[in-house]
Amino acid sequence: MHRISAPPLLLLLRRLAVLWLAAPLAAPWAADMTLILDDTAQQYGEFAAQLRSVNAASHRLTQGRVDILPLDSLRQLDAQAAAPRSGPDDSDSVLAGVRTRSARGSMLPDAGPPASPPQPVRAEGSDPGVLVAVGPKAARAVVQRAGNEPILLALLGRLEYEELRALPALRRPERAIGVLLRDPAAAEQLSLIDAVLPGKRRVGVVTAPQAEPLMRDLASAALAWPAQHPSRGGRPWAIAAADAPDANALTSALQAVVPASDALLVLPDPVGSTSAAALALLQSAATANLPVFATSEAMVRAGALAALVPGNAQLAEQAHALTVRLRQSPPGPPVVEAPRRLTVRTNPHVARRLGLALPPDDALTAAVARRD
Repeated sequence: MHRISAPPLLLLLRRLAVLWLAAPLAAPWAADMTLILDDTAQQYGEFAAQLRSVNAASHRLTQGRVDILPLDSLRQLDAQAAAPRSGPDDSDSVLAGVRTRSARGSMLPDAGPPASPPQPVRAEGSDPGVLVAVGPKAARAVVQRAGNEPILLALLGRLEYEELRALPALRRPERAIGVLLRDPAAAEQLSLIDAVLPGKRRVGVVTAPQAEPLMRDLASAALAWPAQHPSRGGRPWAIAAADAPDANALTSALQAVVPASDALLVLPDPVGSTSAAALALLQSAATANLPVFATSEAMVRAGALAALVPGNAQLAEQAHALTVRLRQSPPGPPVVEAPRRLTVRTNPHVARRLGLALPPDDALTAAVARRD
């Protein structure tokens, strides 16, 4: 048996280490994905960090690259890509003036002095991977941008997506497009009400005129409930709905809905997202001793009984899975997904006031996720 001497073995290990460290540079500045953050970048910072972490973990040793840019950088990229380049010595790139970090760097561009040597900027003609637009403004800009790379529109409200559907790029897509909504599906909302109030089937909803798509989804989910959930009782849901096109109509709409309801459901529409309207709805429900169900943790803190909320870590995992699918998908109608993993948040003070003994939040989360 031959023995390998120590010096040649050490030399081999050093060469392998050099090759491993150089591997990510073999395709210069190719990215798994490029995140374009909305102008309100801080709102989406945690999601961006989680998505970067999920992508890195999926690559194990090679550390997949994720570039994270503000929306202004996309506009600058488009403007400079169309402009003639002076040559390699002008020190200007398609992201001139914007310093970015890789998947191992900081999450957002930093205008301050660098703590370490700046990363190279993206070279012209490099592969951005999947373009991930985070937020409604970024989604509109990315959808209307020329190109054939796949795109994912992430963290859109259902109504925000409905506004984008009129754009030609979504009606006649020339590339693979995915949409990850942040609002829970209507069927999941009914499952939450059933888990908290078993057997109650009268739900009141006060909506803005723009909420028609949400109401269609709710009516469809209510109609399909008996067949999809036979073990939870075959009684159909009764939806009592009234429009509130402005603040003056809110009081009369609530007066029509409250007496015909076992609970109120706040949809993610202008009524539910306007502080004054949401507060008036919560006050009316408290006066009538009715529980309120919502789609945001803020509403639970303000006085709603319970809400279904997606976590950033779960949304990031779902977004990453979508980017993997989009890389292999041909152009076609957008693939639209609602959050698949949701968490129940409850307000124990409101529960006590209503005389309800609620299970722990994790038990309710499991009950909502249970399938017949």
